[in-house]
Amino acid sequence: MLRLFATLCALILFSPLARASALYDELLMAKIKLLGTQRPDPGMGLWAKQTNERLLSTIEGKWIDLGYSDLIDEDSMNNYCSKYGSYFKKLTYYSFEIVNQANFPRAKQAIHKEYTFKTGMSYNYQWNIEQQMAVIGDSEPTSTQILRNASGTSALMMMTPNTLLEIDFGFGMPFLWGRCPAD
Repeated sequence: MLRLFATLCALILFSPLARASALYDELLMAKIKLLGTQRPDPGMGLWAKQTNERLLSTIEGKWIDLGYSDLIDEDSMNNYCSKYGSYFKKLTYYSFEIVNQANFPRAKQAIHKEYTFKTGMSYNYQWNIEQQMAVIGDSEPTSTQILRNASGTSALMMMTPNTLLEIDFGFGMPFLWGRCPAD
């Protein structure tokens, strides 16, 4: 009985320390994941440069928008990758493009969207509007919508080596990209 009482007292007295330790661990892991260091003031210019280098060193390949993907099983994922996968291609040390395959009967070409590093996790993007209008159509109200959304800024962050989070500042929406298996 005395042991049980001592154990309960120890649990009650030391449980805030255990929670604080778990909180510390959680905050430390978040800081290391985002900033790459546990030290104070990692130097945001250096952090931005390293973030861009990390992203562009792993960006190439075929990706799908997981928000629209059917991931009910692996075959569905592979099928979605085959039909709707977009190709991400590094252009320079500061830019890359996404080539979207247009998958409907009147589409005669792919549509390109170029991203250029701005700072931190921010990238300016520009759609090729001539390609969009050729594929989607250049009549009203479609052409007005294409022109309105021709360029913008997104924050990009690699969540894992195979998942990329994009937050489009113009739409205020997250897009979660997933890497397709190698062909």
